[in-house]
Amino acid sequence: MKQELSIDVDRVADLEAHELMRECAKDLRNAGLWGEFHKRFRRKINLYLLRAFRGMGGNSDEFDRYAEDWAQEVFTKLVQNEGRVISSFRGSTELSVYAFLGSIALSVVADQLRFQRALRRRAQVVAFDQLQDFGLPHRDSENQFAALLDLIDVERALREDEESKNPERDLLIFKLHFVEGLSVREIASIRELNLTASGLEKVLNRVRNRLVRKL
Repeated sequence: MKQELSIDVDRVADLEAHELMRECAKDLRNAGLWGEFHKRFRRKINLYLLRAFRGMGGNSDEFDRYAEDWAQEVFTKLVQNEGRVISSFRGSTELSVYAFLGSIALSVVADQLRFQRALRRRAQVVAFDQLQDFGLPHRDSENQFAALLDLIDVERALREDEESKNPERDLLIFKLHFVEGLSVREIASIRELNLTASGLEKVLNRVRNRLVRKL
């Protein structure tokens, strides 16, 4: 039965991103599927880990010290408990795959930094029950973000944004910033968009609000 659920290895490279996610969820031990998964998404996962680390006050120069272990932790989270996490993926687009992986990377970095800071506090003989989150994302906010990825199609949500005069442009800006990791300044340098940095900030704020309202 297991083999019946597995896709022909010759077709793995032709799978869409969301299809590859689902096939990996069906067969957690298929080396061909996971090799393709690693090849396609490892660079993105590293990008999301780095972005999360920076967002939590980390120094980019320190990231290399953790990158390998944290990337492995992302893969571990996907498959542990018989693939509970990867099986929860409900997206149908490439963007939804990247958003899903981004949320897991965020969770990994938050957990790792929380653990490291807890150890430092304990080394200073501070009572464990006095530990705080030190400004890291709260578990509730992480769960909300994961729920957002499960409940909505990001592309459809942005294309149906009645507040936007140019939803296709806004979707492109979203992808460039949140998926490709370009800064506002880098996006503003694209002449075809015809937007200043402040104009881009307004677009990104509206996009964030639009997605939050979908919760």
